[in-house]
Amino acid sequence: MAVQSSFEIDFACGHSETRDLSDRPAGKRKSFANWLGQQQCTQCWKAENKDDRLEERREAAEADAKKLGLPTLEGSEKQLEWAPLFRDSVIKKAHEELCRGDDAEMTDSEFEERILVHARQITRAGWWMDNSDSEPEDLEELVGTALDDDEGARNGTENPF
Repeated sequence: MAVQSSFEIDFACGHSETRDLSDRPAGKRKSFANWLGQQQCTQCWKAENKDDRLEERREAAEADAKKLGLPTLEGSEKQLEWAPLFRDSVIKKAHEELCRGDDAEMTDSEFEERILVHARQITRAGWWMDNSDSEPEDLEELVGTALDDDEGARNGTENPF
């Protein structure tokens, strides 16, 4: 007979949910299910902690922007709510991947020169939102060409039309 892998969890918040715990070792499933029952469900936990965590992230992004000399962004109220978080995430991810570890592609001073100098000129919140999912290795080219005028951008692309 197979060891139970699916458990009905009655959370401390009063919600119930069937959880598949097959990704846990068979001998640890029951105790994990019991532990889950003492916690809030995911939705209640997120609802309770969302504003606090989001505010902490915004404060950290603002502190990072000041430390790096990044300008205040311009855009709609909704864009200004999210774009600083996206900018912070993109720059941190790129710095971590490009400047850290044994196979680092750049030094901190090269990152400053090749990426941050250009990033400081990009004040349009929408640009950071549009490029929030960019790959770290593409960021140098993206920030370097972000301020090209329309004519220069057309002539500088791979598409001749």
